Amino acid sequence: MKVSIITINYNSSEFTIKLIRSILANINSLSDYEIIITDNASHEHDYKMLTSSSLLIDPRIKVYRNKINNGFSGGNMDGYNKSSGEYLLFINNDCECKNDVLQPLIKFIQNNDTAGLLTGKVLGLDGNYSGTHKLFPCLSRSLLGNEFGRWISKTKFISPKERITKPTKVQVVTGAFMFFKRSFFEKINGFDTQFFLDCEEEDISKRVWDYGKEVYMIPEPEVIHEHGGSKKDNTQGLRNEFYISYKKLMFKHYSRSYSVMMLFLISLKILRYFISGRCKYDTLKLALKGFPEECSLRYKQ
Repeated sequence: MKVSIITINYNSSEFTIKLIRSILANINSLSDYEIIITDNASHEHDYKMLTSSSLLIDPRIKVYRNKINNGFSGGNMDGYNKSSGEYLLFINNDCECKNDVLQPLIKFIQNNDTAGLLTGKVLGLDGNYSGTHKLFPCLSRSLLGNEFGRWISKTKFISPKERITKPTKVQVVTGAFMFFKRSFFEKINGFDTQFFLDCEEEDISKRVWDYGKEVYMIPEPEVIHEHGGSKKDNTQGLRNEFYISYKKLMFKHYSRSYSVMMLFLISLKILRYFISGRCKYDTLKLALKGFPEECSLRYKQ
């Protein structure tokens, strides 16, 4: 098997079906690929909607159902463990392929030994350039702003606001569209399942760089991404989950003192949001408690 395309369904089968339809319509029928769908313990009616789709008569499509919601990292690792492809494409189920995304990804990674992780061009529903890549959190930007941070690092990494028209090294890619060679994905131990939701892309992108490989955005593959399309319920809980994951990210990759400072700054931001009415007391209380792991949605199912 050449490529395993892996996605997660969680109470959003309408998105998953649209993604599958776009893959079948746009990827060359001669391409050797499989589609692995991890259902993260969706409600029964959503799971039945997914599995009753006529698209699933295609033998390349396989659905595996989890008994509990294993989150983004866990669900993708479940899909990886069921896959057999030489290459791995992890794609959010609220994406749609606009062209044959596989061929330029395969070609680029075969011709560039230093490439460890690729993404393509991610567009919003309006067709405009969307969050394809970003920068890893750091103290200088938290204190002095993104523009100053980029001035300090000169041209090491391109601004997330800039449109990319040629293969370009980026610091962090979107978690919605990530492509690896299987052998390298295994060398860095895949996704860290300690992250339930959010910050997985920062973590794995940094581990790619730390290993000595490079992260690229290449503009040829195009997808439309409906941001949060599969996360429309419990928005307060999801917002709080980000902060819990952010804490894990800081303490995993930075020293304790650096991490404490970063969390102090994010707590100040939450306080400002609360005073201005932009967040609820639950989020402020989470910050005052130090973003404890036991508040994660992982334990509320």
